[in-house]
Amino acid sequence: MKRLELSADRLRKVCDPKKLGFKTTDDIEPLKNTIGQERAISALELALGIDSPGFNLFVAGPTGSGRNSALKKRLNQVGFTRRPPNDWGYVHNFQEPAQPKAISLPCGMIVEIGKDMENLVAECRQVIPKAFESDDYTHRLQESMQQIEARRQELTTAMEKESLSEGFVITSGQTGITPVPVKDGRAMTQEEYAELSEEQQDVLKTGGDKVQLILNQFMAEMRRLGKEANETKSKVDVEIVRYTLTPIIKELQAKYKKFSDIVEYLDHVENDIIDNPAVFKPAEAQPSPAPVPQMGGDGEVEHFLKYRVNTFLDNTLCKGAPVIFENNPTYYNLFGRIEYTAKFGAMGTDFTMVKPGALHRANGGYLIVQARDLLSSPLSWETLKRTLRSGEIHTENMSEQLSAIPSATLRPQPIPFSAKVIIVGSPRIVRLLEVHDEDFKRLFKVTADFDATMKRSPTNIKGYAAFVADQCKKNELRPFDASAVASIIDYSSRLVQHQEKLTTQFLEISDVLTEANHWAGKGKSKVVKSSHVKKALAQRLYRMDLNEEHMQEVIDDGTIHIETSGKVVGQVNGLAVLSDGKHTFGKPSKITAKVSLGKGQMVNIERETKLSGRIHDKGFLILQGYLQGKYGQEQPLSLTASIGFEQTYSEIDGDSASSTELYTLLSELSGLPIEQGIAVTGSVNQSGEVQAIGGAIYKIEGFFDVCKSKGLNGKQGVMIPKDNVRNLVLNDEVVEAVKKGKFHIWAVSNIDEGIEVLTGVAAGKQRKSGTYPKETVHCQVEQRLREMVQKTREFEKSLSKKADGKKKKKSVRGREKQRA
Repeated sequence: MKRLELSADRLRKVCDPKKLGFKTTDDIEPLKNTIGQERAISALELALGIDSPGFNLFVAGPTGSGRNSALKKRLNQVGFTRRPPNDWGYVHNFQEPAQPKAISLPCGMIVEIGKDMENLVAECRQVIPKAFESDDYTHRLQESMQQIEARRQELTTAMEKESLSEGFVITSGQTGITPVPVKDGRAMTQEEYAELSEEQQDVLKTGGDKVQLILNQFMAEMRRLGKEANETKSKVDVEIVRYTLTPIIKELQAKYKKFSDIVEYLDHVENDIIDNPAVFKPAEAQPSPAPVPQMGGDGEVEHFLKYRVNTFLDNTLCKGAPVIFENNPTYYNLFGRIEYTAKFGAMGTDFTMVKPGALHRANGGYLIVQARDLLSSPLSWETLKRTLRSGEIHTENMSEQLSAIPSATLRPQPIPFSAKVIIVGSPRIVRLLEVHDEDFKRLFKVTADFDATMKRSPTNIKGYAAFVADQCKKNELRPFDASAVASIIDYSSRLVQHQEKLTTQFLEISDVLTEANHWAGKGKSKVVKSSHVKKALAQRLYRMDLNEEHMQEVIDDGTIHIETSGKVVGQVNGLAVLSDGKHTFGKPSKITAKVSLGKGQMVNIERETKLSGRIHDKGFLILQGYLQGKYGQEQPLSLTASIGFEQTYSEIDGDSASSTELYTLLSELSGLPIEQGIAVTGSVNQSGEVQAIGGAIYKIEGFFDVCKSKGLNGKQGVMIPKDNVRNLVLNDEVVEAVKKGKFHIWAVSNIDEGIEVLTGVAAGKQRKSGTYPKETVHCQVEQRLREMVQKTREFEKSLSKKADGKKKKKSVRGREKQRA
């Protein structure tokens, strides 16, 4: 079947170094833009160009496809054209201390107001105590207190006079102020009082009660005057503080007059300082011992802490809109936190301990997170969606959301959120979110799909060369000559198993470039050549193919039976693809079929032993449909067929063996032997058309290695679907063997072509009469099926005769019993 055999030049596509147009990568410009991802870049541009709510972006694509680098490059370009966002800070809320107030200022000014408030406190702590020590304060205080002191003196004199008229004087001691009777112009002693008669003592008691009433009235009036004195003193203190503080505050308010919330905040600061003049007084001027100071987070007295500014978010260093890549999107890293510190054996906090998260840093710009990390972090995904829905960032600790019992803590005012959120993940994750998360489509309206492949066009080949040049420059590699770049391009096509496509998984290509550079260094070459690239690829294969080598060993020593020569009826070498996660390779498996008389039953041994996947089961049922459509139109299929994979001990899935199973069954039915040196792959439909499968290059190379180990005889090869020819990017060894006629690749489009290759016998075309030419495969299969039908009918007839004979015997015996 020469017409079905592929020539060596169809087994791969080779890049001609001479057509690249340069000697080494030093001669070309490094890559500036992303190549091969026009669709994704278009979606990216759309999302970045629309500021409306919900137009956040999900960047989907396989790892290593350049999605992160392309995204970062474009975001830096876009972000640089936008102005830096406002700064944010938190200040003490004088109306609601548990709810720190958020303030916003133009970029760079939050630090400035923080310094201004520190200077304000420092200046107040310096000038206000001096004001209390000034002669002006002393003079004002004395003037205010003179009238009260005069009234105190008048009350004291009147009280003493009234007491004396009743015969008592007022004395003060440890027990307080006490009225004492007078004798001879002096206070009576206890002994003298004891010598008085009872009548005299009763008289003094009555007088003493009157004096006590006078004394009580005096004490009440003195307390009132003391309160009035304190109020008067406080008014003087307030006037002094106001007189000293107001010019300082007004100067600050003039500086920030464009920001009404800052002006209002400074009013509250002024009122609070005026309402608390005692904390600014010198220690010796305080009327009572100062309370023990409560310390803030940085050791500052707590009272003065509330005048500080928490410079929550400073964008001074931003050159345009911020672009934040959050590599660890935990709840606290995204939404900020409220820190605590030990205060006298208990945990305490204040507004200066409110810390920002990635959302705060990205506000007004772009936040990029990895989907897998975001979705695996507790509360992060749900809280992010809540933030996007509300347009506000709430900073609260996780305990507040998880605790069943509310606790007293800070609840900072939320900050408006206006950043573009970009999630990077696999296509599978985005599909799951679209199906299972009702909020996803509303919040992430744009998806940029980064493809794993791109066309092998002249433009993209040129871009690939520019990418190699860019990597050489970035990673300080030796320049690659044209032959090395051509080998990289050919390897790129092999990675995607397609002659007309290139991979966009540049991480893998970058690793190969680095390794090729290493081998060039070992060879003391100034440039990297094709031989160095091939050396790097060979070494990569050597590092990863240990399992493949072990598999080859058990085939070589006969543990696994694989024949690569001779002819056998009902036996074909099928091909499977195995992968250990780091390396993929092909493995041949012996597939056998056996038939017997029956009622059209088809037995899949793998399915019966639960070693068959659903797709493989589907392929087997399609095979059954082909047989019924091809041979069961004029007569029933009176057979039982069993098909199995020999020496397989793990689950088999996929439909790539369905054509192989059918060839095996046709061989068993026709009695025509199959060449064991030919391995087969391909799925089949019910019309007998052979369809494309995956992993063609691994299957071919895997069987080639087995044939090479057992000895190439020039008759061996692999039969693949015709649709898979474009997927062939075979290695040098296989291509060279095909060139020399030592190995063959056949491409078939239907079962008839395939069975002819395997048996060397024509399949046969059905005549108008419904019959097939003699000596053809289909003729011999049909003839065998007729024989099986005839044998089945004869067997059923003999069974029927036996059954009739038994019935007659029973009938005779019954009549004899009746006669008896």
